[in-house]
Order: sequence, then C-alpha cells, then structure tokens
Amino acid sequence: MTLLGLFAAPAWANSTMDDMVAAIERGDYKNITSVLILKDGNLVLERYFGQAGPQYLNNTRSATKTITSLALGAAIEQGAISGVDEKVFPYFQVYEPIGNAHALKADMTLKDLLTMSSALDCNDNDPNTPGYEDKMHQQEDWTRFALDLPVMPGWSRGAGGYGPFRYCTVGTFLLGQTIEMATGQSLDGFIDSALFSPLGITVYEWYRSPIGEEMAGGGLLLMSRDLMKLGQLALQRGEWNGRRLVSEGWIEESVRPHRTVTQTQKYGYQWWLKDFTSATTVLKHRAYYMAGNGGNKIAIFKDLNMVVVITSEHFNQPDMHKQTTGLLQDYILPAFEHGAIHQ
Repeated sequence: MTLLGLFAAPAWANSTMDDMVAAIERGDYKNITSVLILKDGNLVLERYFGQAGPQYLNNTRSATKTITSLALGAAIEQGAISGVDEKVFPYFQVYEPIGNAHALKADMTLKDLLTMSSALDCNDNDPNTPGYEDKMHQQEDWTRFALDLPVMPGWSRGAGGYGPFRYCTVGTFLLGQTIEMATGQSLDGFIDSALFSPLGITVYEWYRSPIGEEMAGGGLLLMSRDLMKLGQLALQRGEWNGRRLVSEGWIEESVRPHRTVTQTQKYGYQWWLKDFTSATTVLKHRAYYMAGNGGNKIAIFKDLNMVVVITSEHFNQPDMHKQTTGLLQDYILPAFEHGAIHQ
C-alpha cells in the first residue's frame, strides 16, 4: 500500500468531522496534535493542531511498546527466534554473573514479558518496586539494571500459566535487548530493515540510555502518517505492498486477549484491547490499539476496516486517555460506522 493524497470523506461523515475539528480547535480537548483516519485504505481525514504538522515528530511514549512487539514478530518470521516460549536469560550469558539469581528468572519467557506477566519485581504503577521505570532511567546501563532485578515476592503462575499482570516498561525494554541479542543487530538497525524501510518510514528518533541502548518501551518519535502505516500493517495482518513483514499468525496472536486488566480492557502482546461504544448508536466496536502517555492512540477497527491515529501531548494528566476515547466514541465512530451499517 502506498499512501497518496487525501481522499474526500463520505458525505455523512463531513459534518461530524467538522464538529470534532471545531471542538479541538476551541480547546474542548486539550493538547491534541493530530487526528488521521484511514478508512478502506483511503486517507479521509488528516488534521494537525497547535505546533504540529505533517513533519512533526510525535513522542509516542508507550505506543512504542507495540512496535517492539511487531519487531519481535518480524524476528520470529525471519527465524532469529523460534517463538514466544523461548527463555529470556540464555540470550544474556555475556552479562553473567547476573544479580538476584533465581529459578523464576531462569524460567522467564518472552511470552511473560509480552503479556506483562514476568516474575521481575517491576510495576510502573508502584514507585516502590525495584523495577519502577524511573529508577532505570537513573542508571547508565539499562540492560544490566533490568537483568539484575529481583523477583516479585510470592510470584507464581496461575491456572492459565501467567503470573500477576503488572505493567512493566523495563520488561519491554528487555524484549528489545533480546531482539538485539537474537538477531546480532542493534534494535534500531533491525527495526529499520525489518519494518521501517519497507513501510517507507525514514525519519524517526529513539530515546536512548546514557550508553546508547534504544528504549523499546517508550519515547520513540514518529510522524503521524508513519504511525498510521504501522496501524495499517496490523490491519493487513503483517503484509505491506505484497511483502510479508510479520506473519499473519503473529498478528492474530498479538491482538488476542491474553490478560484481563479491567472489566473493559484486555491485553495482548503489547496491544491494548477494548470495545469502544458509539455515542449515537450505542453500538460497540472492538479495537486493538497502541497507547501512550498523553493520550496517544493508534486504534484499529477491523469491523470498520479503519485505522485511527490520535496524537496528544496531554502528558501525565488524569483525563489524557478519556479525552482521546471521547474523540473516538463521540465523533469518529458515529461518523464512520454509518457507511458500514448501511452497506
């Protein structure tokens, strides 16, 4: 797929989209920087706000985690990694001896990290845990920090084979370092060759540790159209312009609910899963999406054949995700479900 110019939105969507743009411009929704909608392969809305524009590099924050998941799928597709049941620590023998050695760490798999279920004592919602993200940022060598973490007291696998769900950015960073060890390439080099170059993504910036390690768990800077390409790659089940970048099976497994986080939200392989409810029809539309601090969302609605990119710099605010959920439910779904309903 090659994205060209902007296509006209369906007639029934124009008024609702105009209302949404007006609401953002008058400040009803704070710090929104862009809204892009790709419907049936056509770019039908592309609007920027504030200082942003087509070349603006958005801080994706934790939406980066989903890109790391795609990269792991690409590494498996290329044969560098056999699958998600591989143990993590054998890739890091050059770091021996590893601190806080424990059988639970030796047993830790890539799937444990993908599903936020590992035994590492790490919880970004609890600053008292040893693996709290900000504690890693204070270190020089982030890989050493991650590998040396202790295990969570009382950790055990439940009936489904998973440990407790605890959101852990350090675990995703370690996934990125595992890709490096498995492929023999730097993470940025592998992602560029396996994903970005085929997608035509050429301008981006990684957040790095003091010694240059790529932060696979957050902070990658990307343009909005390039975020849209990544969403469309997932919607197309890992294929782009006739080339297989990630296996269809990997995408399907990634967006399957592996963990239940809340009554309304589930988690796959670094993808969030949720039913969004249209404000006008009260119809529910299931989405899998990338999400990051500030309210960033790259949402894929398979039933509508639609990718929505909303970038937002409403960082660390309690309503940051509520805002972008509101844009989806109050404007975008009501506008674009019309055609699906009346086809």
